[in-house]
Amino acid sequence: MSDPNGGHSSVIIAGAGSGIGLATTRRLLNDWPDLKIVAADLLMGDLKDVQAEFGKDRIIFCEADIASSIGAAEVVEKAVRWSGKLSGLVVCAGNSTNHSSLEMTTQEWRQVLDCHLDGHFYMNQAFARYLVSQGQGGAIVNFSSVAHHFAWPRRLPYAVAKAGINALTRTLAVEWAEYGIRVNAIAPGYVNTPLVATAQAAGFLDPSLVDMHAMKRFADPDEIAAGVKFLLSDDASFITGEILMIDGGFSVKKIPWNNDK
Repeated sequence: MSDPNGGHSSVIIAGAGSGIGLATTRRLLNDWPDLKIVAADLLMGDLKDVQAEFGKDRIIFCEADIASSIGAAEVVEKAVRWSGKLSGLVVCAGNSTNHSSLEMTTQEWRQVLDCHLDGHFYMNQAFARYLVSQGQGGAIVNFSSVAHHFAWPRRLPYAVAKAGINALTRTLAVEWAEYGIRVNAIAPGYVNTPLVATAQAAGFLDPSLVDMHAMKRFADPDEIAAGVKFLLSDDASFITGEILMIDGGFSVKKIPWNNDK
């Protein structure tokens, strides 16, 4: 990933402690030797191992709650103090619940929207404010989901939040194009993350979900990380306002089908 001002670039990954965020952190550090990463999350988790592997000069952990404008701004400020310059942002922090819409409490509704919608907006805003103040461009990758594409009973706030992230991504892409800031999002299908594994173990996911993917499997987190790397890279220099579906054919497989019937 190139830096408009030359030299080493740095990327903030919000939600880097596990799952897709952790896989993205590893892939970027492996593939871009000059890159530095500010890994923001509520808990450090497996990032301890990543930091031990790549060194504290390449990755720093920032404990943060990005669901507030203050928390998001603090992440950007800490990142600038540590790295000196920023050129990329990835926002993949997220959560989910399983509740009937009729019985859902205000707290259950807010805990998902605050994390996803507020977290995305405040991080995007804080990062873009920094870029504009420096007179430089950059790239943002947000995280939507295939859940924006269809009805998902008992996951209402999650689906609503992801649809909102699509609108946020497209709107900011248009507003910030004049500053050289590209804003895109990735919409994964089901991914083998700890969150999904926990849901499967608790019986919250229908076993037939695997077969609903045309490729008959869930994604590996690193396959999603590859999409993040592409959207951050110069190879995507003319792409903005896009929602990239990486779902193994989940969203396009509308009917059950196998090749012997």
